[in-house]
Amino acid sequence: MLRWLIGGGREPQGLAETIGEEQTQNPYTELLVLKAHHDIVRFLVQLDDYRFASAGDDGIVVVWNAQTGEKLLELNGHTQKITAIITFPSLESCEEKNQLILTASADRTVIVWDGDTTRQVQRISCFQSTVKCLTVLQRLDVWLSGGNDLCVWNRKLDLLCKTSHLSDTGISALVEIPK
Repeated sequence: MLRWLIGGGREPQGLAETIGEEQTQNPYTELLVLKAHHDIVRFLVQLDDYRFASAGDDGIVVVWNAQTGEKLLELNGHTQKITAIITFPSLESCEEKNQLILTASADRTVIVWDGDTTRQVQRISCFQSTVKCLTVLQRLDVWLSGGNDLCVWNRKLDLLCKTSHLSDTGISALVEIPK
């Protein structure tokens, strides 16, 4: 279940009403509860100006209309909780102009979805452990997956580099450091 704020806005500075003992009135005019998931929602990611996606412990990715909060569709493919979701925008110079959506799961898979059609492009299942995090290095046009291994992939889903068994706990976060 997601709570989504739509419509309304803030009152002009200094004109907000108070309720009771100096408690300021809520400036939002409408609160909409979005229902689609059957378990905890852990991730929200913006797909474009009109859509966003939610994912979590039910293994489902739900795509929503960002303006209305309407559920557009569900992406089903994982059998366990989703551990990471990220978008992989195309480079301006790239021939392929489609955006990709990458989802990782405790089922030891990463699914690559077409961002425009939301069709499953490929399921990668060569991981020895849960993929705990994903990140995109857009200027290099590659993406990384982290868990017990660190893998570097290109847009065509070729494995470019892999380190093995970094530690017992593995990698739980990846961050790009500029330059």
